[in-house]
Amino acid sequence: MHIEATGIGAMRLTRITVRNFRNLADLDIRLRPGAVFVGENRAGKTNLIFALRLVLDAGLSYADRQLGPEDFWDGLSDGTPDWDPMAAGEIIEISVELDDFSDDPRLVAALADALITEEPLRAKLTYRFSPVDDGDEETGTAQYQGRIYGGTNDEAAISAALRRYIHLETLGALRDVETDIRSWRRSPLRNLLQAASRALGEDDLVAVRDTMKSANEKINDLEPITQLGQSISARLLDMVGQAQAMYTELAATPDDPLRIIRNMRLFVEGDAHRALATASVGTLNVLYLALLELGLEQRLSESDIAHVVMAIEEPEAHLHPHLQRLIFRRLLAGADKSHTVAVTTQSPHIASVADPRSLVVLRAADGATSARAAHAAALTDIEWADIGRYLDATRAELVFARSVLLVEGFAEEVLLPAMARTMSLDLDKLGISVCAIHGTHFSSYVKFCEALGIR
Repeated sequence: MHIEATGIGAMRLTRITVRNFRNLADLDIRLRPGAVFVGENRAGKTNLIFALRLVLDAGLSYADRQLGPEDFWDGLSDGTPDWDPMAAGEIIEISVELDDFSDDPRLVAALADALITEEPLRAKLTYRFSPVDDGDEETGTAQYQGRIYGGTNDEAAISAALRRYIHLETLGALRDVETDIRSWRRSPLRNLLQAASRALGEDDLVAVRDTMKSANEKINDLEPITQLGQSISARLLDMVGQAQAMYTELAATPDDPLRIIRNMRLFVEGDAHRALATASVGTLNVLYLALLELGLEQRLSESDIAHVVMAIEEPEAHLHPHLQRLIFRRLLAGADKSHTVAVTTQSPHIASVADPRSLVVLRAADGATSARAAHAAALTDIEWADIGRYLDATRAELVFARSVLLVEGFAEEVLLPAMARTMSLDLDKLGISVCAIHGTHFSSYVKFCEALGIR
């Protein structure tokens, strides 16, 4: 994402910790800009996005933040059939840490009660689902509540100003883009149209109103339209009588210029002016991202919000591989202090265009998920650049493997799978990839794989 607004806030989301939430038993992830989370099905990618929402999403209702026994990690159970984590007093806790915001007075003021260090300034926001009383004397079950607080004091509720300044935008894997664009409440076009209407002068609005009023009058002067309008009014009068009848009038659009702007719709295919329903799902997804980016840029430039956290879940579903690479190379490279990007994916095309230091692998084992971050590898800038080029050229297959055989060249890359098949071994079923690094500089790749937990 490229935000070209001035005077906007600066901040970075640098750490996420999750404890006892679903299959995220004990995660501690330090983030770099443009974080990309990869992992197999059921690794916990969706749960991680929802964990972020529990802390940061101002649009999440109070009821949605009140969890249940099914939201606790199964590994907490003592093994008895009727074990209840809430009766046992277990706690779910999700935290995010923020820093690099000292240059924005609004964020410094809003995060004042959430500070955990002052030099440098670092803040912490925590969602905690925990007992709020000693429980019912008969059942022994405590009353639980989900709360968000700042810093280390669980009584320090975060301010309304902070909710306004830090904006979380989540894009789910499966969404009805056409309906979202057409719905005024959910449309990313909404902020753009509102900003455009505010920029209009009074003379412009009067001219639009007069033009539309004249157009409606000309349409209604057409004989078939006049007859249709009279027929509708007569039928209503016949159905409910004079006292109950309502006045109706046909019009192409209301005369009110602000309502006209609000009712504007997007069309595709240039002069053909085709409805959005005629566009492909992939095209609609690209359009949605473009509108969303423009809308967030507008809100940042107007200081309506100070920082954007964009969490995108498996966006590859409806995008051609070329579009995946084009869009996310731009989106991930454009991450800066005005916004944080976090993407979950199973697409090697998206992973291949990410900064290799931003990759995080989620891996499920024994009912819990572990997270391994690539930036933990002790590599030089030259080695990181080499790995980045390698992942881009090979579509990042190495990142998605459970285990990897690093070989020198193409011949070994072809021969080893064939040799394994002669021994009735299917490397794909075993989750093993054979990767040729085209050289003998194995040590940097070994360090990279070790950081990601790839054996």
